Amino acid sequence: MLELINNVMARVTNFITVLSDELNPLPIEILLGGSLWFFALYFISRWFKAYVIRLLLFIVGVSLIYSVMGRSHIITSVDLYAGLGLAIPHIEIVEITYLIFRERTLFLVDKIIELFYLIISPFIWGYQKLSYIFQFLQIKQTQRSEKKAEKEYYKEEFKREQEKARAEEQARYDEADIREQNKREYRYKKKEKPQQPKEEPKTYSRWDSSNHYEVLGISENSTKQEIKKAYRNLAKIYHPDLTFSKKEEYTVILQKINKAYEVLK
Repeated sequence: MLELINNVMARVTNFITVLSDELNPLPIEILLGGSLWFFALYFISRWFKAYVIRLLLFIVGVSLIYSVMGRSHIITSVDLYAGLGLAIPHIEIVEITYLIFRERTLFLVDKIIELFYLIISPFIWGYQKLSYIFQFLQIKQTQRSEKKAEKEYYKEEFKREQEKARAEEQARYDEADIREQNKREYRYKKKEKPQQPKEEPKTYSRWDSSNHYEVLGISENSTKQEIKKAYRNLAKIYHPDLTFSKKEEYTVILQKINKAYEVLK
């Protein structure tokens, strides 16, 4: 490529040098003869309209001019006028060739890009689907983790509520037991009975009592609504399905609660 450029520059320099020497003095007769030769070929070459022929004429004309630029005589060379007569009418073919080449090149580039996308589109589709599947699995894993954490939270919360309700029920039972004991002591003192030996604290469970009111934790004057409310509260607390470690014990307690309610209702 560098050698070609150097060759072209040498021919251009030679053309300018030789032309300046030959134009001083100006050879009128030679210029007139060359002009006639130029116009003759100029008008003849203009008759051709086909793109290929015009392109060939332009190439031949440029080749003649390029060959003359390396000679020692330029003005007197018929090839110079012939080359100008063939090349000048078809200078616009250079632009047309450039536009055609650019259009074909862009068309080829578009086809290559289209083919490239056609080849990689299955891989892109597969990557997108794998991304969607991965995101879906991540979302499901997060949902399972959140659901498990929520279940554990409500499980602990339910146990705390159950223990709290059981403690409140036991406190009400103890309070009612103390009131009943105070009433008995008051009646004993009022009748001035001989002092009885102090009773030992009860060691048996309320569930073992034969008094159904005591089992339900209510007084003997309770209404049916109060009996029903006490039964429902105890059934919620001591239902065996609501415990994880005392199913057998809660089953026995619930049977005694049901028995007491069946008798009192």
